[in-house]
Amino acid sequence: MRALGIDPGPTTHGAVLYDAVERRVVWSSKAATRTDLYELVDAYAPDLVVIERPAAMGAIGSGVVGHMLDTAWTAGALSDWLADHATVHTMTRREVLRHLGVLSGKGAADSRVRAACIADHEVPGGMPAVGRKGSPGPLYGVSSHAWQALGLVLAFLNKGKEP
Repeated sequence: MRALGIDPGPTTHGAVLYDAVERRVVWSSKAATRTDLYELVDAYAPDLVVIERPAAMGAIGSGVVGHMLDTAWTAGALSDWLADHATVHTMTRREVLRHLGVLSGKGAADSRVRAACIADHEVPGGMPAVGRKGSPGPLYGVSSHAWQALGLVLAFLNKGKEP
């Protein structure tokens, strides 16, 4: 099963195509455009799409409100288009943090998501989760907002395993 995770922004998006059977990232982008996503869906036909649903998490400044509304509008448009091509689910950042087991802790939420993704793919004495160009791990190439997109996919997959 291939799952596409999207961390939406007003114009570009963090995105990851994840092979859940092989437990590895097939494709990632820290700044995918809508066109990139359309081409990716046509080429790989993912079974599942998980998109972050923007939600306020505390006090937000006036400059952030417009950005958040633009992001929500874009996420809705992507959800609508992708629903014709795959099963689409949405999750808030809070849900992602909860299902990854990092709702609270030290550091920013983004860094906790990245750490949870890496920890989920590391095997003691095995290959590093990320690796290097010469010896890439299953998460090689993931960066910036693509970590949040991967966190969406892993949180959604973990959600089904919880009691």
